[in-house]
Parts: sequence; C-alpha cells; structure tokens
Amino acid sequence: MKRSKLIILLGIMFTSYAFAQNESDALRYSQRFFGATARSAAMGGAFASLGGDFSSLGYNPAGIAVFRTTELTFTPSFSMEDISTRYMGSSRNETDYSFGMNNLGLVASFNNNREKGWVGTNLGVGYNRHNNFNKNQVIEGVNFSSSMADYFIDGPYGANGYHPDQLEPFWERLAFDTYIIDTVPGYWDWYETPVMLGQTQREIISTSGYTGEWLFSFGANYSHKFYVGASLGIESVDYSRKSNYTETDDMDLSDFSQFRFSRNLNTSGTGYTFKAGAIYRPVDLLRFGASVHLPTFYKLQDEYSHMMESWFDTGDYYSAEPTNVNGNPIGARIKEYSLTTPFRFVGGVGLMLPAQLGVISVDYEYVDYTSMRLREADGGYDFYDENQIIQDVYRATGNLKAGAELRLGAFMLRGGYAYYSSPYSDDQVNKDAGITSYSAGFGFREGRFFFDIGYVMTTQEEHYYLYEYQDMETALGKSTNNRFLMTVGLRF
Repeated sequence: MKRSKLIILLGIMFTSYAFAQNESDALRYSQRFFGATARSAAMGGAFASLGGDFSSLGYNPAGIAVFRTTELTFTPSFSMEDISTRYMGSSRNETDYSFGMNNLGLVASFNNNREKGWVGTNLGVGYNRHNNFNKNQVIEGVNFSSSMADYFIDGPYGANGYHPDQLEPFWERLAFDTYIIDTVPGYWDWYETPVMLGQTQREIISTSGYTGEWLFSFGANYSHKFYVGASLGIESVDYSRKSNYTETDDMDLSDFSQFRFSRNLNTSGTGYTFKAGAIYRPVDLLRFGASVHLPTFYKLQDEYSHMMESWFDTGDYYSAEPTNVNGNPIGARIKEYSLTTPFRFVGGVGLMLPAQLGVISVDYEYVDYTSMRLREADGGYDFYDENQIIQDVYRATGNLKAGAELRLGAFMLRGGYAYYSSPYSDDQVNKDAGITSYSAGFGFREGRFFFDIGYVMTTQEEHYYLYEYQDMETALGKSTNNRFLMTVGLRF
C-alpha cells in the first residue's frame, strides 16, 4: 500500500502498479469534467453565469433559478477514445468505443407571475455524468536496461534481504513461486533472475467505468436580477482496471521464455457533497456567477487480485496466485477506505448579445488537489505516507472554460473551449499533462420540444511508468477522445 516517496517525487506518478489505495486513486475520483448535456458540452461547460441548463445544477446550482418553465431532459452519448503510445522507440495505437447515459433531469418551475421580489422557486432532480473511464492502451518495446524482475528483486520494496516466506504475496512472492526470481545458491535472502536484458516488454491496460452524480436542487429568483440555488449531490464510483504485463525473450537470450503478470482492480462506492451558488444580473446584457462546492466524502471499496505465469524453453510452466505462509490461497483482497476530495470555487461572467442574438460566457474554476485525503474506513491504517505524497506531488490548479451561442431563429450554433491544468507540481514528469477540449454543436427549439447535438474533442499527453525502477524510461501516451451527445427535451 505504501510508496517510496523519493521515487514518486522524481515523477513516477501514472504507474498504478500497486492496485491499492493510493494518491493516484485520490486524483482519479477528485477530477471533474463537466458538460453533461449536449448544449453545455458544446459550449465548453462554461455555465457558471448562465444557468437554464440541467448541467448547471452540478456546476453552479443558482442556474436552476433561471428556468422559467418545467423541463425534462435526456442525454445519451457515444465516445471514441484513441490512445497512441511510444516506448523504447516502438509505437502502438488502440481505440475503444463506449455508449452511456450522460444526463437525465427534471426541473419543476413554480412562478407567481410577479416581476418584483421573490418571483419564483424551482426544484430539480436528476443525474449528470462527470467522468468516463472506458479506454484501452497497449505499451510495447524492447528494454536493454531493466526488467520487472529487477523491480521484484531490488525495487523500493524488493525481495533482497527477506526470506521467501516474508515476501509480499501479491508481488514478489508470485515472482518467486514462478521462478522469475530465485534465491542465489548458498543464500536465503539474496535473489537472482533468469530474465536477460533485451526482452520484449508489453502491457495491455483496459479500464472501464464512470463517476456520476444524482442531484437534488433548489433555487429562487429575486426580481429576475438575483438568482440563488443549492444542490445536494450523491455521487457514485464504478471503476475497473485490468492489466496484463508480459516479458518475452524473443532474442532467445536464455532458457527463460516468457512471464505474464495479471492484475485486476474493481472499485465501487458512494459519496456525498453540497454546492451553493448565486447569479447576479446588474443589466440585461451582463451576468456574473459564482459557486462553492464542498468536498465529496466518499466511502469506497477496492477488490483486487493478482496472478503470475511463466514459461521456459525446457517446457516447464508455472502458475501462481497469492497464498499465505501455509500455502493456502488468499483470494482477492477487499479493502474499504474513505476519500475526501478538494473544495471547488467557480466564477464566471456571461455577456448577452443584443436583440437576443446569443451569449458569450467565460468561467474559471479553482481546485487545490493538495487537500485530498485518504482515510481508513475502520481506523486501522492512517494513510500518512499517501497523504504526505499528495501534498508533495500535487498542486492547486485553475481551469478555464469559454463558450458561445449564436441564435438564428429556432436554431442555435455553439462552440466552446476548455483547458484543465495539470494537477502535478513542477518537479513531476507530468507537470505539463493538462487536458484541452474543443467543442461545437447546434440546437433546435420549437414550442415545447427541443433537441441539441454536441461534439467534444479532448486531448492529453501523459507519461507512464511500467514499474518503479531507477532510470526507468517512461512511455508517452497521447489520447484523443471524441464524444458525441444528443439531448432531447420537453417543456411544460
């Protein structure tokens, strides 16, 4: 569970090799990428000062008070994730497709037909999806510098200096039981490996799942000038990661042929949060919005399992799963823990174009990722090392979003841009791993019916370490996500 702080401070962050509760998990469930409806997605998610769209209930809850009619929305989505990787001079490309429900929402509007004072109150309930984890990637290259067997022997928590019965059953012991590492003759706590350098390394990683939020919101409108709102959020996590790591002696360097290290992780849980915000319209052409999001308090459960297999030119084959000191199978490990995500502060300004020609909006979001905290559910483990690493390797960030909408009668044309700054501090290898989104779309409104189409292209580059080892070369991954959304809505 614990990590070598020195290694991580040198930049080894996107490893996720331990498949246990760590700082990478905290970040994964703390990041938010708003834009649950096609309209908000097409406008970069810049709705802090606009409102009138169900996405805003999770971003600035005061947006619910802008509604003048009761509204029902439904938004299915389709995503295509393309990831290209480069490692040890070799390139690989993988594509994954996924469908999902991005939004389902109902806003009930209650107006008293007055123009001054508290002129209306609105209630809302529904679901917005934040993150989509569906992706596949392949990393492959020939390594003349190190092997994962070296990590098992003398990595941060390597086998050297320990009796085989003392080895971690989900890690080094598996390598020992499959003869990927073995004790040096005459020694009981010193190890060697038959794996010769120049082997082909490959890791195939498949992730799936999402984070989403059920919202219960309330808002009020004061003289069509001042709007306030609040939302109670119940957030859910469903995440799965499967990794198959192999090393193969394609050059026939020794009797060793191949080993495979398989790791599976499933995470599920629920969290609770509260948000409040306000929108002020000093004149008809201008709006200001701001909101604060309390941390989400998650209760999560990890279930992870490992196994290892090895093949030798002699025909020998070995397979191992985690066992205790008596040789009995342990089975999957299940661990419950809690996570507190950061506060969020959001501000925005919107410009209403004359003659109802459209809108332009810009938002800024502040998030301090150093404030994330992991806690043991039953109080047994303090997560001191992980929480210290969170403070050392992450930083506070500012995210920028901008959007525009042009109205042409019953039709609307939209465009947007968003930049999510890298959450990593300046001494980390992924300090520049920001996320950029470009978006576009159109909409149609006629009577009580409307529909919107949105498209978002999101790009990111990030470095990834296959395992912790000195002078280890990173794999560079470049991802492009193309997301299509369609919102169908009715007004009553």
